[in-house]
Amino acid sequence: MELLSVYHVVVYVPEDALEDFIQKISPHIPSFLGHYDHVCWWSEAGNEQYRNKDGGDIKRNASHRVALYLPQDDALLQRFINEIVIENHPWVEPVITVSIQKIVNHAK
Repeated sequence: MELLSVYHVVVYVPEDALEDFIQKISPHIPSFLGHYDHVCWWSEAGNEQYRNKDGGDIKRNASHRVALYLPQDDALLQRFINEIVIENHPWVEPVITVSIQKIVNHAK
């Protein structure tokens, strides 16, 4: 068994933008997990809460957690976040988390 070091990328997406967001980003997810491409996951709708720091009311909306894996390549990660995620996300400042994980390589 071989383990690959990968970036685990999580993006929170509002419910009304989920399908469009997935359709736009999934062709850009590298195919390195066995015999599959366009590989990503999303949760059922949860809740988000926010308020503009300049004032106003607290807002609550339904949102989804979208997760995917990328090979551990810093340049690829930067391009994917800047050119794919941010360009196709409806928020001005999308919530994006990145962690390093190990995943079983079934491609061998």
